[in-house]
Amino acid sequence: MRRALWAAILLAVLGIVTLLYAPVPRMELTGDDYQWLSLEHRTVASPSLLLADLDGFWRPTATWTLRLEELAAPHSAAVHHGANLAFHLVAVALLALVARRLSPGLGAAAAVALLWGVSPFAAEPVVSVASRHQTLLLSAWLAMILAWPKREERWGRWRIAAVCGAMLFAAASKETWVVTPGLVLVLELAVHRSRPRRALLVAAASAGAVAVYLGLHLLLLPGGRDYFAASPAALAKLPHELAAFFELETLVPIAFRFSLMGALAAAAAAVAVAAGLRLRLPGAAVGAALLLLPTIPTLFVPYLPTRYTAIPYAGFLLLLCSLAGEGLRRLDRRRRLLAAAPAAALAALVALSSFVTVRADLDDYGRLSDLHARLLAEAARVAPELPVGVPVVLVRLERDNPLRDLALSPRGLPKIYYPRPGDPYGLVDSAALFDWILRPEGLRVSELAAVPPRAEGGAVLAHRSGGFVWLDRAARDPAEAARTWRERAPVRVLLVSRGGTG
Repeated sequence: MRRALWAAILLAVLGIVTLLYAPVPRMELTGDDYQWLSLEHRTVASPSLLLADLDGFWRPTATWTLRLEELAAPHSAAVHHGANLAFHLVAVALLALVARRLSPGLGAAAAVALLWGVSPFAAEPVVSVASRHQTLLLSAWLAMILAWPKREERWGRWRIAAVCGAMLFAAASKETWVVTPGLVLVLELAVHRSRPRRALLVAAASAGAVAVYLGLHLLLLPGGRDYFAASPAALAKLPHELAAFFELETLVPIAFRFSLMGALAAAAAAVAVAAGLRLRLPGAAVGAALLLLPTIPTLFVPYLPTRYTAIPYAGFLLLLCSLAGEGLRRLDRRRRLLAAAPAAALAALVALSSFVTVRADLDDYGRLSDLHARLLAEAARVAPELPVGVPVVLVRLERDNPLRDLALSPRGLPKIYYPRPGDPYGLVDSAALFDWILRPEGLRVSELAAVPPRAEGGAVLAHRSGGFVWLDRAARDPAEAARTWRERAPVRVLLVSRGGTG
């Protein structure tokens, strides 16, 4: 009976989340989505690229999942968005199972799953195909937590295989996985109840795997990250994030500052963590790990988009709901029933508020989708005329900035967008855009660093407000044209080639 009730609750939660995100499959792909799909497209002719990075970001699980989706339903934005939603639902279910396993009470587990599933702090990875790595990483960690033995359980082959597989999947999903040894230490101490020495040895083994990963990453993917900023102001990120989680402040993606609300939120979180550790609650300990550890690698990144908050918020909910569940468990039946009602009402109120906020966020993402739909229509009109095998010089002549206008008028949470100054409307990498449009024709589009010095002919294409126009369909010296235009406007050099259909 209890299992049937739990299954019904979980299905209800998944249904509510699905209803909330029903508009997503109707949206267009946006921004970096096209670059990841362009990388996936190249794997058709070069399968080794299934293990390749994209501009230094090694997240091949994104490439693998996109390839499978293209095999199932080629050239479908709806399928890629639908897969994103499916990954989110899987994460909701795994989080519910983790909360049920580590925390007392069905209510606490249901609250964790529902509040995270409909939270605006987890919305961006549902909508953005390029941000699915956050959901994939969280799912890998949750699977690892589920497989980790409790105090009375032993390690077996299936547990070892499941944990190792989850760790490998996490490593292939996002660089943040490097904090996994910290999670391993918490699992050994709080879930398996190992002695500190043994827990440190197990964590050291996982740290060895991370060291190998970092060594290969630095060797094969050299170069710094220009988005890090070693400033004390970045330390305000965690207090501000916690204040937003406690609904004391509105989450802002940039220019967050130290505040009284942030200090109060940090103090409240510290008290919650201390209480969870004092009561030896495994759910609280694991929640604290998921809340704090993923922030460490991005601490000095001077912005805070909601894709960064998705995993920490899951930990935040697991921490607080574990404490609430334990508090209810310690009451006698009469007092438990009296206390459960306001607790359920509070959870319902937060869920309703989140539902409304996410709907407003989806309005913002819908407006972003409309901007891309306009650009796609403009590109589709000229794409069949692109010459094959010769360089095409693309000049951006308009100076429209629709992303700025969108950022200045949010209907949901404030958002940060990343314009591409050299590309049409600053929206999409030009080569990836045309690669997506021409994919069904068996063509691939790539960007060249410059016009080849021996190029025999080419073309010059410009983008103005309202569409693309040909400046020269048969340029004798495309290299000279590129040099001339580059003095006046941003220039991209594209090459269309045959082969590699999806």
